[in-house]
Amino acid sequence: MSSRRTALAIAMLVVAITGPAALAGATAPAKNGRIAFTRFGLGNGVRASEIFVANADGTGEQRITQAPSGYGDDLPDWSPDGSRIVFQRCAASGGGCLVWSANRDGAALKRLSPGCPTGQAPPACADDRSPVYSPDGRHIAFIRMRARPVLMLADATLGRARPVAGLASSRGSPYGVAWSPNGRQLVFASVNDDGSGAKPIGGRALYVVAANGSRVRRLTPWALQAGGRPDWSPDGRRILFHSYSNRLGGFGVNLFTVRPDGAGLRELTHIQASDRVLGGSYSPDGTSIVFSTTALATDPAVTVPDIVVMRADGTDVRPVTRSANWDTSPDWGPRR
Repeated sequence: MSSRRTALAIAMLVVAITGPAALAGATAPAKNGRIAFTRFGLGNGVRASEIFVANADGTGEQRITQAPSGYGDDLPDWSPDGSRIVFQRCAASGGGCLVWSANRDGAALKRLSPGCPTGQAPPACADDRSPVYSPDGRHIAFIRMRARPVLMLADATLGRARPVAGLASSRGSPYGVAWSPNGRQLVFASVNDDGSGAKPIGGRALYVVAANGSRVRRLTPWALQAGGRPDWSPDGRRILFHSYSNRLGGFGVNLFTVRPDGAGLRELTHIQASDRVLGGSYSPDGTSIVFSTTALATDPAVTVPDIVVMRADGTDVRPVTRSANWDTSPDWGPRR
C-alpha cells in the first residue's frame, strides 16, 4: 500500500476511534514535565494506536500502552501530580470505548469504566470517552455515550458517576471537556448533530458551566465553529480550542484562545488549508502550547502529523516528534 493510501486509512481510523479531532484536557499549574501523545501505526511495529510519552525536545520517547488486537488507545490526560495518565481505549471498528489509567511508565494498568456483561454492548452498558482529571486529582470529567452523549463527573476511580446537571438537549452533543484551574468550572465542546433539534444544525460551540451544573452559557459564536477538546490555561485567563472553519479532518483548522467570559478572541496559528491541525495543550507553566500538525512534519506531503510546540503567543513553532507514524492528541504533564 502506498504511503498516501496508508495515511488515508489511518485518518479514517483516527475518526472512528476518537470522533472529532481532539484537544487535550485540563492543565494544572506546575513545572513542565513530559508530553503524552497518541501514535497511530503506519509501521515500525506500532499497532492501531498507543500512548507514548516524550520530553519536550523529543528525547526520551517511550511507549506506555499496548492495546489488545482490535482496540486503540487515545486522548491521554496527565494527573495533576504527574503520577498517572488516564485515557480512552476504543474498539477500532468504531465500537464502544472504556476509560483506563496507567502509571507514567505504563505500569499498574487499570480499567476504570465498568465492563460490559457477556452478551451486552454499548449503549446497554458503559461507553466512556475523553476523560480528564480535575486539578486536585480527585475527580474525572468524561463523556458517557447513551441515547445521546452526556457530560459526566466521577471520582478518580470513575466511581459515583453522575451527569452534570442543567445541560439540556439544546446544548447538542458534548464531546470534549476541560476543568478550570480552580476546579469550579468546566468548558466543553458541543456539536448539534444528535437529532435533538438543537440549532443551528451542525453548529459547533464551546460552553462554560459551573461544576455543579449551574450558570451554563455559550462561550463562542456559531460562526466560529469552535470545537475540539479544549484546554484551560494554568492561570485561568485563557481557553485554548480550534475552529473547524467548516472543514473536518483537521484541514483548514487553526488554534485560538478566548477569555472565560467570551471576550478577547485571538487566533494563534495561521497554518495553510492544505495542512492539518489536530489538537493541543498548554504547558503546565503556561508559557508554551503543544499540538499536532502536518506543518513541520517529517513528510507533510503525505499529511501525517507530528507533535510540535510553540510559545503561548503562537510564535517559535518547533518539532517534538519526527515520526513516520501519525502522532496526535498531546497533553503536557507536570514535572514530578
